[in-house]
Amino acid sequence: MDGGSDINGIQLMELLDAKDVKRMLKVSLPLVYKWAEQGRLPCIRIECPGAGKKKPRSLVRFEWPEVIRFIEQHRQNS
Repeated sequence: MDGGSDINGIQLMELLDAKDVKRMLKVSLPLVYKWAEQGRLPCIRIECPGAGKKKPRSLVRFEWPEVIRFIEQHRQNS
């Protein structure tokens, strides 16, 4: 990934979905959502039309640099 593109001087970044992050981290999809819900893995929530059963529905997206930062913060030197 190149990190994004530039439109009218604004740097746009490609957003990752939970499945992309799951593959990057080699963890389960529910764990990705759990970390996002807990605020451990920074995410962007976009409200969706319709009503969820327990809470309002939203799209969850992740920024590439934030996922890399998450990995670096949890790297353990052996």
